[in-house]
Amino acid sequence: MAEEMTTGRKGKQINNYGKIIAVNLKYHFGMHLAAAVAVFVLTLLLFNITALSPKAAAQPIEFMLCWTGMVLLTPVFWPERDPVIRDVVRAKRADYLKVCLIRVVYSILTLIVLNTAFVGLMRVRESQVSLQHVLCAVATAFFLGAVGFTGSGIIDNTVVGHMIALMYYMANYGLKDKLGVFNLFSMYMNGSCREKWWQIAGGIALIAVTFVVRRWRDTR
Repeated sequence: MAEEMTTGRKGKQINNYGKIIAVNLKYHFGMHLAAAVAVFVLTLLLFNITALSPKAAAQPIEFMLCWTGMVLLTPVFWPERDPVIRDVVRAKRADYLKVCLIRVVYSILTLIVLNTAFVGLMRVRESQVSLQHVLCAVATAFFLGAVGFTGSGIIDNTVVGHMIALMYYMANYGLKDKLGVFNLFSMYMNGSCREKWWQIAGGIALIAVTFVVRRWRDTR
């Protein structure tokens, strides 16, 4: 009997989270996905992706495609500005941060799909790309997105989060030597993807810290 009640509660919780995410996907994620696709298309229009060397192929990936991370991850906390989403979360008694974590997961999956597709298109255009370029694309976009995510989550303002991510992006032009392994343009500059593992780790750390800070605020 106790097991049935526990199973029932878990099933209800999963159903509640499913309804919340469905509302979010229906009313909010579409615009962020559209922005990411626009970045994808704009990168195609502004950069040559045909018959590039391995080093040259990193330029469109690191210089512009990385914005996909910013437009997908920075607005994770934004839907609660909508009273409909906020009321659904409260009515379902769902853990708000768990809902946000689910948003992070499907945003990262979308980021991976878009960046992998872009590198695949470069390969079709006879550029010399490999799995390293997929890693480069995903890691760069993920880290830049994590910077915006942290700014938005801690300051509780999505616009400021985007501004922080843009400021960090611009800093890579003037402070590239001082940013070390967190230089977004490392593969184009050095022809190396070793730094990208640091950027993935850094992005995970930023997201984790943001959730810890948000949890601490909620429990005060």
